[in-house]
Amino acid sequence: DWSATTARLEKAALDGASKDLRAIRADLIQLAAAPSADEGRLRYAIAYAAYRMVNLPDVPDKERNDLLNDAVTQLQQVIKRNPKDAEAHALLGSIYGLQIAESPVVRGMTLGPRANAALDRASEIDSANPRILLVQGVSAFNTPAMFGGGTNKAEQFLRRSLERFAAEPADKPWPNWGRFDAHVWLGQALAEKGDRISARAEYDKARSLAPNSGWLRYVLIPALDAKK
Repeated sequence: DWSATTARLEKAALDGASKDLRAIRADLIQLAAAPSADEGRLRYAIAYAAYRMVNLPDVPDKERNDLLNDAVTQLQQVIKRNPKDAEAHALLGSIYGLQIAESPVVRGMTLGPRANAALDRASEIDSANPRILLVQGVSAFNTPAMFGGGTNKAEQFLRRSLERFAAEPADKPWPNWGRFDAHVWLGQALAEKGDRISARAEYDKARSLAPNSGWLRYVLIPALDAKK
């Protein structure tokens, strides 16, 4: 029931339902404990569930740290089995970025190069992958322009990501997540540049994909409206 499981996982991710994500992740861990030809995608899904959970406000700090550490382990195992798994490299780069955000001064020096290396490797393998372009855009948004990032660079990556998503079938076998995220992060980049109308248009597109998103409803849209 892989398609049904990933559909549940993505719905919980977009709804920001930590309880559901926690339960689905536990099911995936149980499945991955048994020898299976699907070990790679199971481990990736476990890491993805963690990636979504750590951004939710009701997940305690201790659990957040444990989730990030486990996600690194899961993705390293995926890459060990298949060094050319571009999706795993990209998600690993994102996980490192989240770990840096938890403690920038302490972890930035050691994990920053690892995050960059993971994203570079992902791009080398599959530069047209929309999720890789998305992750590169998010990384650029969170990196000051003086260090190679900035909103202009983020916008370029995110627009390319959306172009690639438009060419990717919506029912593509999982992993096929990221359309919502690309619109949300492009909206944030445009808001940062002062383009409120275009930012709101991106948020509206994201909301059409995830109408129950608390991130949009309670954080991003109110913040945009406050800039009037």
